[in-house]
Amino acid sequence: MIKHSFKLIWNQKLKNTYIILELFFLFVILLLSSIYMLEKYELFKEGTGANIDNMFHMRINQKDFKRVDYVDRLSKLRAEIISDPTVEEVSYSYNAIPYIWSMNVNTSIYDSTYVGTVLRNVDENFGEVFNLRIIAGTWFENDYLSANPPIVIDRLLAEGLFGSPENAINKTLENNGDKLVVGVYEMLKRNEYEDNRASLCSPMDFTKAYAVDMVVKYKDGEPAKPSQLARIIHQYFSKDDFAIRYASTMHAKKQDVVAETNIEMTMVGFFAVFLIVNIILGMIGIFGYSVKRRKGELGIRRAMGSSAQKLHLLLLLESWSLTLLALIPAVILMIQIPLLDLYPIANHIFLQALGLSVLLIFVLVSISVYYPAYLASKIEAAEALSEE
Repeated sequence: MIKHSFKLIWNQKLKNTYIILELFFLFVILLLSSIYMLEKYELFKEGTGANIDNMFHMRINQKDFKRVDYVDRLSKLRAEIISDPTVEEVSYSYNAIPYIWSMNVNTSIYDSTYVGTVLRNVDENFGEVFNLRIIAGTWFENDYLSANPPIVIDRLLAEGLFGSPENAINKTLENNGDKLVVGVYEMLKRNEYEDNRASLCSPMDFTKAYAVDMVVKYKDGEPAKPSQLARIIHQYFSKDDFAIRYASTMHAKKQDVVAETNIEMTMVGFFAVFLIVNIILGMIGIFGYSVKRRKGELGIRRAMGSSAQKLHLLLLLESWSLTLLALIPAVILMIQIPLLDLYPIANHIFLQALGLSVLLIFVLVSISVYYPAYLASKIEAAEALSEE
């Protein structure tokens, strides 16, 4: 039956070439869509590295964008907020918390090795508030103005510069001056869908700040108190010179960021489904037309004892053979993506997407041929032969 299927395919080269091209492009669409979706899923699954439960964020912004000495005011502000029995901890930073789009990127250097680094300016409470996982050393203490400031770096930076997190402790790297590594954390990303980048947390100089992000962590089950926080803040920062921005819970910030990415994923998925449905409908039409053209042949098969199931299997094998002929050049072409490093993709994600796409294309082709095969199985031998 398989040999006969290939003979039939060869005898209808022109029509089948069109089907093979459709299957080729269908596989490419499936593979690229699968790669995109699997990458997003892998990134989402690993999280951000931070715990944002029970947190409320406010930014204290200097209206005239002048550098202001925040130190004394922030110290008194923290003391008053932390006196609330429902508050667990307070942290100050700038463009360092998850779910904000701003990012400061520079280069870290050690022994002629250069690694691009996300720089986060934070206080000594940042790691505890966001529950960053420390894998070597400890978090830094309040030592903002020392000649050789202590910093905490992530695993990627530690491995890139020093080979391992353990080797990084008490080493000095250059990043806007010499800095002493006192600890290593696992990771910290801006959001779940972002690639993890090498980063470091450095003590923030509050004597030269334009703005400060304040995160208040409440105890479990305690609601945030934004109006109370705003009232306390304006006791130390006048409304004439300072403004409060981005006041929201961390979970609300997460929902906003994730919603933007979900819209992007929905658009990609909709576009892929639209193309796939159109290709499938085209193949259903072609296979249906082929059944009508072969009505006499199929009738003879019924007359010679072929069952409806065998006719169904014949058409299915023909469609699978066409699929196989389309997959061979498609796989050879698409496998060049990781081999030639045309797109930065992990090998395991590419292989998963490849396997998923092969499975999906056989399923979709089987669905496409189902109705034409159903029509073929209903052909009666006497009727077909009388028409011939």
